[in-house]
Amino acid sequence: MSTQKMIVISQRGKLVGTYLPAKPPAEPNAPRGTVVAGPGQRLHEIEIEDAEGFHKRRAIPDLHKLIRKKLKLK
Repeated sequence: MSTQKMIVISQRGKLVGTYLPAKPPAEPNAPRGTVVAGPGQRLHEIEIEDAEGFHKRRAIPDLHKLIRKKLKLK
């Protein structure tokens, strides 16, 4: 298992959303997307062990619990 960079959005100490960036496209000029924090929100970039595996196993609540603990969110 490898660690993967994950983007997390929080607001007032609560988890609002997560985003697992797609692998970089093979073509360097291909369009890319990401998420941005809105007013009053914070963007965190964290490393998570096997983040994609949580999605494949449909264990999103477990992933959110791990993120909340790592970032000390409510």
